Amino acid sequence: MKKIQINYSQLMFLYAYLRLINLSLDRNKWTTWDELQDYFKNIIVPSKVTQYLINSFHLPKTDFENFNFIPEEKSLLNKLRPIVFKTFPLKQDEILYCCKLLFEFDQALHSDLKKYHVGIEKIRVDIAKYNMNILGKMILWKDLDRLMKIEHFWQSEKNDISKLEEFVPNDFWNK
Repeated sequence: MKKIQINYSQLMFLYAYLRLINLSLDRNKWTTWDELQDYFKNIIVPSKVTQYLINSFHLPKTDFENFNFIPEEKSLLNKLRPIVFKTFPLKQDEILYCCKLLFEFDQALHSDLKKYHVGIEKIRVDIAKYNMNILGKMILWKDLDRLMKIEHFWQSEKNDISKLEEFVPNDFWNK
């Protein structure tokens, strides 16, 4: 299986973006789908993040509708590697799976759904599990607090938040 080195700014951005989606979908359970769609008109669209990943890591052309992959939780060695060696390896299929999740959310976001349903909840849970079990295991503790407070749809105005722009890699708009 091909290993890909993701740099830390890319890792933090991807984690923040997926957390933003997870939290936004969770909050959407109490509002209309139209409101979530409007919110994402002012946020980087999932297809742009997918394209960034494909271009950054020279991923093969993939049919995301039919791509199957079961992510495994990172091993102890993979959890320690970022701390000890400052390297952040992902398997190519792990990044392709992330692209598939972004593709599914993008499809739903641009659909004519009227309200949240079990299919959307599956996307939300899959994103949350991927973020927690794959990317989250490589995030350094010192950065976790900022990432946990990422902006999202229907957020409380009382909470201190981190803006997504804080995490966008320098090369994002060039890819």
